[in-house]
Amino acid sequence: MVLSSPSSVPEFLPQSPPPQLLTLGWALRRAALWLLMLFVMVFVLGWLFYAGIDPDEASAGPFAPAEQAQPRN
Repeated sequence: MVLSSPSSVPEFLPQSPPPQLLTLGWALRRAALWLLMLFVMVFVLGWLFYAGIDPDEASAGPFAPAEQAQPRN
């Protein structure tokens, strides 16, 4: 009997499955998830920007409305 390895215990290595190629469905799901996350980030940032605008400061201008109605001589 001839053994190819020097030890008397046979080596059993677990066979790993061959690597799977990426499928079209995987790519579409990944793209949809990315677009959803992008949409949520833009929506939240827009809402935070809108919520951060103080209504009193937004309506305030360089002059009060009464001063604008009176013409200067």
